[in-house]
Amino acid sequence: MKTTFCHATTSDELRLTGLLFKPNAETKTGILHLHGRAGNFYANTFLDAMIEEYTKAGFAFLSVNTRGHDHIADFRVGRTEESKRIGQAFDTFADCLLDIGAWLDFLKKAGYERIILQGHSHGAAKAVYFLANKPRPEIVALVLASPADAAGLLKKTNRQFFDRDLSEASGLVGQGRGRQLLGNKIRDWYYVSAKSFVDEFGQNSVANIFSIFDKGAFKEVAGIKVPVLALYGSRENTVIFSPQEDLKIIGSHFTNPKSKKLIFDGADHTYLGHESEIALFIAGWVKEVV
Repeated sequence: MKTTFCHATTSDELRLTGLLFKPNAETKTGILHLHGRAGNFYANTFLDAMIEEYTKAGFAFLSVNTRGHDHIADFRVGRTEESKRIGQAFDTFADCLLDIGAWLDFLKKAGYERIILQGHSHGAAKAVYFLANKPRPEIVALVLASPADAAGLLKKTNRQFFDRDLSEASGLVGQGRGRQLLGNKIRDWYYVSAKSFVDEFGQNSVANIFSIFDKGAFKEVAGIKVPVLALYGSRENTVIFSPQEDLKIIGSHFTNPKSKKLIFDGADHTYLGHESEIALFIAGWVKEVV
């Protein structure tokens, strides 16, 4: 295996970072992994298993940062001294089109002709949004690892708090203070600016991809033509009803007959203790459909 520290520059000149793992034999197939909310390209332990199993199966594996990585992050703008402060707290969901597009260009330039787009948690929503809005012929399959209805989860947990935070955020945006951090964190953990909260959770937000709680139309998911693999652990803690019921709802919108959905018994949101099992299954499914 060969490991390369790599960069991609978006069309708005942000410099993103990732790691590319190449199998020993030449391959034209690569898997592009998108992290979840406030995640990054290296922290989750399941990445170690994916590196091993994917490269063993003959696929390259590229794990990357988007502009929404970590809670707050600074990005160099082009080759200048200018930097922009973004990260999860200041992320704009639709900008994932720029980030994913840059990494796909990177892989295409590197000679990869078949690309599997894989997103974990919030990254799954970004993967679907990209494929629905910017379909590219090199994307031949999609992996949705623990896709989450983020807005629905907040409403389910406490609708009163959700309405309060959205009202506060909308007011701050109206006052031109969109970059101010809200007093309440998302699920008591994720710092978020007023602008980003409205962007993701406001009415008709484009980020509402897996609209389970609100019984949405799932038009982005339904429009995907390539095979889709969706998976949860049985101990998933970001579901609206249950892993089985949420997966049934999401999977009902798949149109490609090679699509598959699966629950891994005993696994949680980051698959602790089940990393190799899940990575091996995904690698096997990719072999079947590519």
